[in-house]
Amino acid sequence: MFALALTNGLVIGIVYALTALGVSLVVGIMNVINFAHGEFYILAGYFSYLFAHTLGMDPLAAMLIAVAGVFVLGLVVEYTLIRPTYGDDMYSLILTFILSIVLQSIYLLVFGPYPNKPPGWVKGATDIFGLFFYGNQRLAALGAGVAVIALFFAMLKLTWFGRMIRAASQDREMAELNGIDTTRLNMFGFGLGCALAAAAGVILAPVFPVTPTAGTPIALTAFVCVVLGGMGSMSGCVLGGLVLGVVENLGAAYVSTGYKHLFMFLILILVLLIRPAGLFGRREA
Repeated sequence: MFALALTNGLVIGIVYALTALGVSLVVGIMNVINFAHGEFYILAGYFSYLFAHTLGMDPLAAMLIAVAGVFVLGLVVEYTLIRPTYGDDMYSLILTFILSIVLQSIYLLVFGPYPNKPPGWVKGATDIFGLFFYGNQRLAALGAGVAVIALFFAMLKLTWFGRMIRAASQDREMAELNGIDTTRLNMFGFGLGCALAAAAGVILAPVFPVTPTAGTPIALTAFVCVVLGGMGSMSGCVLGGLVLGVVENLGAAYVSTGYKHLFMFLILILVLLIRPAGLFGRREA
């Protein structure tokens, strides 16, 4: 039971980490808390379902197009809704909260309250070290999540766009003095943050079907991962997601699934009591 719960925790944890990276990216560049982050996750799952199940597209192609579609929508949302609120963080917070409610209502109207599940990419199961058989779709989700996170960190460290992101998140005024167009950076950074949530959505949707309100707990968990790992720390997001995923699944296996979210907040409180700045966060001088 322990090995199975641990494996489940790693799969869920890597998706939590991927979603949290999008939250951390937007907060770091724009200082905006996007309450609709979970709805972008769900939208990608619905897109993937429509493209693959309804239109008959290849599941992998449907996933890529779904992520690209959410990225473009993120650019539009930043340009039309978020950009006019620059200078007043409360307005952007309220707008994204309203956007979350509107998107949930649209999903309910279009897709109904029933779960929708896009087709999986792989079938069957694999014998894990002779201990148990584990679904190949979940293993594929784990591998895809690791690959996307690795690509994100490579982009952050090795490309000019990644260097601009790091510069703006560390000192926005200095970045502007060095010629970085922070307005355009905001737009593409917000789009990339939405795309990360979308990637998590299309990866996990074949395992856990999407529903109109399923984005709320995903977004809540992503915010907890960011705080747990330390504000501004991308590595902390990944570690925070893995910790939460493993703790939740071990708790569900050995205690009760009814206390799943309780375990999440208990580990958060415990870490913040020991390290108020989070696992990788730094105390302000």
